[in-house]
Amino acid sequence: MRVGVIAGFAAFVAVMAGAAAIAAPNHGQPPRAIGPARPWVEGVDPAVENELFYSTYGALQSHNVLKVYAFSAGGYESAAIRFSGRVPHEARDLSVEELAHEAVVLIRTTFDGFPAIQHLDVWATVPVAQSQATSVENTVFSVSADRSAYEQIDVHHDMTDMGFLASFGRVWIAPPVPR
Repeated sequence: MRVGVIAGFAAFVAVMAGAAAIAAPNHGQPPRAIGPARPWVEGVDPAVENELFYSTYGALQSHNVLKVYAFSAGGYESAAIRFSGRVPHEARDLSVEELAHEAVVLIRTTFDGFPAIQHLDVWATVPVAQSQATSVENTVFSVSADRSAYEQIDVHHDMTDMGFLASFGRVWIAPPVPR
């Protein structure tokens, strides 16, 4: 019995030490994974995902990239980036203009820095506490971009963010949800 308690306590201390290391402030730097886990990586090309995460995380003003996915299918590479529609450490959600600007930065950073990526999906979510989760989807913004359209419109740097995004086709913005 005593050995089980000691082993249990040792496991508890190890878990808490890991939690403390994860919760340590990073002073504006991208979060660094402890060990082999990279919580922002979920697709099929972890090396590209990790590189894309660090490129895009540093490019956004509010540092709110949540997940990066990268896929390769016989020479056709695509990626997806999910970012937070809520300002970190605040209760304020991004405005439509801020969402559009963040999406433009993500698209430009991806296509300029990763020439093999041909298609990119970008979407924003607003975190919902599990106790408040409803059947309402928490995705608030979405756009799909492809390299060929990007190369045609990239020369037009005088476009507004919404004009730039509209050049790719449909931009989805959720209707406001009352708090």
